[in-house]
Amino acid sequence: MSPNMLPARPRLAAHVLVRRHLVGEEERIILHDVRSGQLLQLGAREWVLLSAADGTRDVEGIVIAAAREGAHARAAAAHAFLAQLHAAGLLEAEAAGEDAARSEPAAGARPARAPEERGGRERPLEVLPDFGLHCDGRGSCCRIYASILFDPEEAARARALRPDVLSGGARHERAFTPERGTWPCAASVVAMRDGRCAYLEGEGRCSLHAIGGPEAKPLGCRTFPTSFVDDGESVRVSVATECACVLASAGRPGGAPLLDPRLRVRGDLDERIDVAALPDRAPISPGATASRAELVAWSRRLAAAAPPPDVAAGLFALAAAVEAEGLTGGAIARFERPDPLEPAALEPWLAALHGRAARRAREDAGWRSERDLARRAAQWIAAATLALAEPDLLAALLAAPAPAPDRERFYLRAALHGHRLIGALPLSLALRDRAARLVVARALPVVVAGAGDDDPACAEPIALVEAMLRGHGLEAYAAEAAGAR
Repeated sequence: MSPNMLPARPRLAAHVLVRRHLVGEEERIILHDVRSGQLLQLGAREWVLLSAADGTRDVEGIVIAAAREGAHARAAAAHAFLAQLHAAGLLEAEAAGEDAARSEPAAGARPARAPEERGGRERPLEVLPDFGLHCDGRGSCCRIYASILFDPEEAARARALRPDVLSGGARHERAFTPERGTWPCAASVVAMRDGRCAYLEGEGRCSLHAIGGPEAKPLGCRTFPTSFVDDGESVRVSVATECACVLASAGRPGGAPLLDPRLRVRGDLDERIDVAALPDRAPISPGATASRAELVAWSRRLAAAAPPPDVAAGLFALAAAVEAEGLTGGAIARFERPDPLEPAALEPWLAALHGRAARRAREDAGWRSERDLARRAAQWIAAATLALAEPDLLAALLAAPAPAPDRERFYLRAALHGHRLIGALPLSLALRDRAARLVVARALPVVVAGAGDDDPACAEPIALVEAMLRGHGLEAYAAEAAGAR
């Protein structure tokens, strides 16, 4: 079949995410192609037609199915609409969709579970020490992410507890869209109202929790912000520093434990909890790799090292040392006593992040609510990175003491414990990336104050930067910055 020919029974490709947003009372359906980054906005009527394209119907069948839901269209118009989507790479035949779903995880989807052979059930759980979470109950984490996943049981429970939310009690699809592509699929994503989970109450409290207790929330919400990584020796249980509550909890006594103390080994965990796995080998610098055991030993040595006077400078110095010396004790000594961070070293990183954030801010302005926290945060990051393009301003920021050194040290401690520096980027580049994030977070309060915003999510700028970079794809800037070096 010609790549330009509409499949006989088309369906939305598995690499396309459909998200329903309500801006005030106006419904907007957004298609996000995770391969190309393309965004396309549809109306509710077009989505009903597209949702009928599930790989089992030809165009005539799609038109009939959509008409049953009140979306009437002529076959010729439907064919033209679908052909346009297909030309943009958003449709596929059923078999292709099944292959894509197996091979390419969706943005925001739960990560692959660590293979059992890499993490036996008796692997001990190693929890980040000296940390308890004090949740402020203001729902910052429920307002910043692009997708909040529900499995079928969780969605059914939510609809039963709050049937009034978007009239979801009567019809699942009124409150949810598929995790990826069209139904059937394993999970659903709740609609967002002005960037907030539809089940979030006005004062920021989860209505599902209020009515049904914590077990009424989806698993991802119940476990957030805890992360689980099997490193071959233990399952590291750490915390994602993506919510203001996490940073505000650092150093405070008490708080809720990340994990029930009665859980001791991996086999004690709920089998639905995703445990990521460190690879057998990972890149530590361009052209060099290290084994999992070497990386685990290195992270333990670094966690035990004396914190540098400037964490961002320490991370940049460590990156250069890793490239020159590998995972040696000498590299860690460079971290403890770094040279001052030079503005020129940061410039390509800040410029790349500005490009990503500015593009996201422009796109968001076309469809997100002005009250949407993600839209505002993209604007703030774009403004901060633009301001830091002025060399004198950047030099002054780097010369001044870090405004929240304890927060920065905790940020690094949590990342090390959770192996969050080890991933697709070589370790040395990941270290520079984290340094750039901290510098942007230092500049963010001035930008937010200038905007006159007192949103509680702004109380901890590091968390805001982290949530935006991971949750909205801005972290891809790091590969661009590395290429510009």
